[in-house]
Amino acid sequence: MNKITVVICLYNAENYFKETLKSLYYQTFKEFQLLIIDDKSTDDSVFKAKEFLKKYPFDEFEIIEFPKNKGTAFIRNYALNKIDTPLMLFFDADDIAKPDLLKKLYNKINQNENYIAVSCYSQYIDSNSNKINGGQYIGPIQKENFTNQAKSGKLIFMLPPTLFKREYALKAGGYRMKGFDDKKIRFQDLSEDLDLWSSMSDFYTDNKIMITIPEVLFYYRKNTSSISASKESLFVMQEKIRYIKTNLTRRRASLTEISFIDYLSTISKKDKKRNLKKDTAAFYYRKAGFLFVNKSYFKFVFYMFCSFLFNPSYIVDKIKSNFLK
Repeated sequence: MNKITVVICLYNAENYFKETLKSLYYQTFKEFQLLIIDDKSTDDSVFKAKEFLKKYPFDEFEIIEFPKNKGTAFIRNYALNKIDTPLMLFFDADDIAKPDLLKKLYNKINQNENYIAVSCYSQYIDSNSNKINGGQYIGPIQKENFTNQAKSGKLIFMLPPTLFKREYALKAGGYRMKGFDDKKIRFQDLSEDLDLWSSMSDFYTDNKIMITIPEVLFYYRKNTSSISASKESLFVMQEKIRYIKTNLTRRRASLTEISFIDYLSTISKKDKKRNLKKDTAAFYYRKAGFLFVNKSYFKFVFYMFCSFLFNPSYIVDKIKSNFLK
């Protein structure tokens, strides 16, 4: 019986998906099954996946095609409840795994019976799969790091390809689906993995641990053409993260969680102004990041300075986690 299920939530990734599948096909760890769930792609993603799997068949794989677009949170919950392996990992359809990704994550999670989730670092690549400046270097790398963060009520940030024990994700309630007004924006699909990691971190009271291997084990595809991405898209993401933090704080205080709709009604005018400054800093930082990977260093410095003016602590934390390692 396979020990891991690797799940890919597929949506319009025809330009990159073959490369992603190839990186998983050549994993040194072979005891896993592949589940591809297509969320009603409008391109040739599914066709290209089927063509690849004819030539490079995994030992065990399945493709499920949804007749209607359901969103990331729905698909992840579907996979969480469908599979039968004790461990699972979600992998983005445009990223590339290093050959030892699954092997190193699997070996790490089996080092300690109290490990319930293990992640790693990433290196940025561009649309042509070339390595570019920067990466994602987040997550607690020592047991003490995780325990201290959890005890102090901090969010646990881990990257999407995190190997985790399915039973604890189910105990934590899975991916949050209720309490959103999704007529305009599917807030349930924003930072849905962070929401789950936050809920799973509650098990620190049972000495359970979520940890990150401080090593680059996959390549994260950075859309370097998104320099003009709207503030609105980033602002709604930041609002969702604050909501996740609010419920984490409530759980730590033994209070009942609130819905996202109720959360929005509690935000004061003062808080909105403060949040606007923080979100603007994040927006300028994001623009700076795109400029950095495109080697536009003069503009990069300018936007970093703008970000610092709006929220100094934010920019300092980001530099530590994304550039100094």
